[in-house]
Amino acid sequence: MGKAKVAVVFPVHNGAATLSESLASIASQHLQDFKAIILENGCTDNTFEIALQFCEKDPRFSIVRNDHFLSANDNFAKAMELAAVEGEYFCLRACDDLSSPDFLSALVEALEQDSDKLVAVCSTQIVTREGQKLAMKHPSSKVLNFLDLYKSGSVPRNLTYPGEWIYGVFRSAAKDTLVSRWHEFANPWCVASYTMSEFVVRDLVAYVSGPVFIFRKGSNSIERYGAKSFRDKLQQRLAYTFGCYKLVHKLPKVGLVRRLKFFRMCWNDARRKTQYKLLRFF
Repeated sequence: MGKAKVAVVFPVHNGAATLSESLASIASQHLQDFKAIILENGCTDNTFEIALQFCEKDPRFSIVRNDHFLSANDNFAKAMELAAVEGEYFCLRACDDLSSPDFLSALVEALEQDSDKLVAVCSTQIVTREGQKLAMKHPSSKVLNFLDLYKSGSVPRNLTYPGEWIYGVFRSAAKDTLVSRWHEFANPWCVASYTMSEFVVRDLVAYVSGPVFIFRKGSNSIERYGAKSFRDKLQQRLAYTFGCYKLVHKLPKVGLVRRLKFFRMCWNDARRKTQYKLLRFF
């Protein structure tokens, strides 16, 4: 069987409470040429049974079970590898997130219209576990033309973009960059923002207004994965900063002052994305 237009992979561990709704969100997409894979990762609830029932109703859905439990980072990396093989384009989907019905069709169209872009994204609606709407995230205009600003010397003080862009639609050719960046940052907390930074600063992102990605808040990621001690927070801030700063070598050559502005931006972005305030103004 050949590649689908889009492969959607759900890396899931114990997602029984919300999985059906998330699968249904993909099943109801306007774009019907997709293949959806539930990557079951050592679930101890009835996630597998729910997934199996859904697959029996819709042959576009299938299940891959890990031989042993993987960390959250490793399971997502495996999902990226699997998705890039199965689809011309691909995206990841958490077991509790949703999207408007035009999500796949609109984002794929954007990539087909601009061969220079590696990922297409849209606005992000943040909701509570119960579905109550909180904030709608839109990108700053500075994010969408970063290279022009960088070359002109107007390096922004911060990169303002949602980490949820990791759930956008990627070209299969983006897989190596995506997986490489993902593995560089060992902690699940902020790895999505860290990974997407390269796509942002290299102007590889196509933004599409209209469709909406719906991100359910409440997984307590910072409590589960965030650093606790001052030392660990500082180490993660530094790792984030220097990991983003090294992208300067993939950008046009500029002078020292502009590189220092780029470093300042990376440091500020590390503070905003990690939410680690080490000292009052630091």
